[in-house]
Formats: sequence, structure tokens, C-alpha cells
Amino acid sequence: MAAPLRNDKEYGRPVAGSKTETRGRFAGAHISQEVKQLCKIIAQMGEEQPDRTITVTFRRLFERMFLDRYCRRRCWIVGGTVVSIAVITMILIPPPRATPLFFTENVIQVRRETDEVTGLKNTETELIQRPSFTLKEPQLLNSPPPTPSIFTYVEEPPIEHEMKRLMTALSTQGAVCSDVRRIGGLPQGPHGAPRPLGPDGMWYVCFDEEVHIEPGWCIVYSFGIGDDFSFDEKMVEHGCRVFAFDPSMGKEDQNHSAGVMFYNLALSNENREGQKNPPPNNPFDKIGWKKRTLAAILQELGHHKGEIDILKMDIESDEWKCLRHMLSQGTLLRHVRQLDVEYHVIKGTPEALRQYYSIAKWLERQGFRIFHSRRNPYCQECWEMSYINSNLVNLTLN
Repeated sequence: MAAPLRNDKEYGRPVAGSKTETRGRFAGAHISQEVKQLCKIIAQMGEEQPDRTITVTFRRLFERMFLDRYCRRRCWIVGGTVVSIAVITMILIPPPRATPLFFTENVIQVRRETDEVTGLKNTETELIQRPSFTLKEPQLLNSPPPTPSIFTYVEEPPIEHEMKRLMTALSTQGAVCSDVRRIGGLPQGPHGAPRPLGPDGMWYVCFDEEVHIEPGWCIVYSFGIGDDFSFDEKMVEHGCRVFAFDPSMGKEDQNHSAGVMFYNLALSNENREGQKNPPPNNPFDKIGWKKRTLAAILQELGHHKGEIDILKMDIESDEWKCLRHMLSQGTLLRHVRQLDVEYHVIKGTPEALRQYYSIAKWLERQGFRIFHSRRNPYCQECWEMSYINSNLVNLTLN
């Protein structure tokens, strides 16, 4: 077959029906999928700005897509990740300007309403020229309303059986963990009270290889102790450093034991100093408590640039306001790999049950999946929940 002339419309195109044309279509579809996946990751780990764009530095994006996968996944993923980053970078920026992106604090911006890539911005200089293309889903005539931001609380619609809906959500497994272990728990309650239904104070932790709990490196935050350090001390035996918090015990900050540091501090949705010397005869007076948000605690302990392997939370109904704050700030999504929390479903009104359910669904919207749940046999209003953050842990999902 004669080669097409320069003025021919087929010039520069593969021959129709040839293997080259087939490979080209396959490559185009593959690159499109990689671009969509990148935008999804940016939406998950980025920070939403007042103009409803989402920003993330290329340094964090590089750490997420290359360094984290290199350390935590099989080596064959590394090659594909590097190629994907290189291809997407070449698409977004002309080659002469692409190289500095990985060595400066450049930010990629995505507009929330349409997931449209709107530009690349250098945090120290100016907005880089907007790319000549956008990523948009086809607009249908009767397209559904835009999906709410994952950092926004959404009240779920009311139904007749609010309690049944909530109980179904709390008992539905969303992730598959093959190595679930029961950690901690005491055979007797306070003052030697018997526990006829088994130990209380135990928590369930996933030890699958993908979870990557490394002795000597793993970090555990434990909120709500109640004089029961059994979970914390057992996690130390697994090689973790444990930071325990409970202002209701009336104790000062101290090194409780080897590997367990105790803080007279409450997890909250606000930062407050409280009284330096709360009355010892009433440690349950919350007015005198020192309070910190999770973001502030991470900053003060020097963990704000890393991840917490396990966050355990049993804070007697305060979990609802704390979860709402942490979800709106994205603190859980970015920093917590595994979440153990006891829900206290104390209020039984339809409005309260709907709010409980909405917060549980909010966790799911941010990528948290239940791998174990059970009702506390000593508290019928209490549900002990174990979640995996699917943004940071690659477990099989249901």
C-alpha cells in the first residue's frame, strides 16, 4: 500500500483496522482512565478552598502515588504509577515546564462542581497558565444535581423506621479483613465487678499484611481510658507507641508505662485550656478539662505530617461532635488508617437517630469501611465499630 501524501486527510494516522490503530485506541482509553483516577485522588486528599476548588501540592501527590505505593504495595505497581504521573504531567504542562513540578510546592486545582482541572499554581509565585483542556463528564439534559462535598455534612432524608436504618448501617460490613484480632479487655469491671458475658474494654484490630502495622513504627492514639490500659499495653506488645488521653481520671500527664504516654486531655471539636488544676473530687466536670481537636494534637505531638495507624475512641457520646468536626476538616481522611470507635446511641428521637445515621454515612462517603462491628453486651445503646480508611489501606471492599 502506498504511503499517504502530506495533504491527505489520512496522513499521520494509522491504517484503519491495523494493529497500530488498535493499540492507539487501547492506549488512549488507558491514559483517560489514569487521568480520571488522578482527579479522584486529588479530590480525596486535597483541601477545599473558599472558591470551591480543591488544591494539593505535587509533593503530597507524589508521596501518595509513588513513595507510599513503593513501600506498601508490590513492586509492579511502581512502574505503572511512574508512567501515569509522567504522562499526566506532560499533558498538563509543556515539557520545558514539567520538570520543576516535582521539586517545588506547586498546587493542582480542581473545581468541585465539575471536577474540572482549572490550573496549576505555584504557592510562591503566580498562577501557571491554564491547560488547554478540561476533564468533564458528558452533560445530560436531565443531569442529577452535583454530588455534595465529602467535607460537608449532609442530613439524610427521613424515613419511617429510623432506628432500623441506623442498625442496618452499623451492622453492614464494608471491608474484608482476614486477620481480625481482639486486643485488650478486662475480665472484671470496676472494683472487681464480674463480667459474666466476657471481658469488657477490648477492641478489634485488623492485622492483614495490607494494613502494614510495623513494630517499632506504628502509632496508636487512644481516647477514653477509664483506668483500663489493657488495650494500650497490648498494642505496645505489638511494637506500637501509644498515646493515651483521658481527662476524667484526674491524673497529670505522665509516662504510664514503657511505650504508653498518658495525657490529661480531652478530644474535642474546639481548643480550650481549661483549668490547670481541676478539682480532684470532680474529675468529670468537663468545664475544667483541657481540650484539643485532633488536628491540634497531631501538631503538638509532631505527627501532623504522618499517619496514625489506629485511633481508638470511647468518649461517652462526645464522639458524635468530634467525628463531625474531624470529617469536616478532613483530619481522619488524611491521617488515620484504622478507626475504632464506640457509638453511644443514647437519644432515640427520629431527629437524633437521623443525625447518627448521617454521620455514619459521612464516614462512608470519605472512604471509611466497616470490617467489624458488635453491640456492647454491657451497654445496649453502645456499638463498637472498627473501620479501615480505604484511602490509605488497600483492603478488599464489599
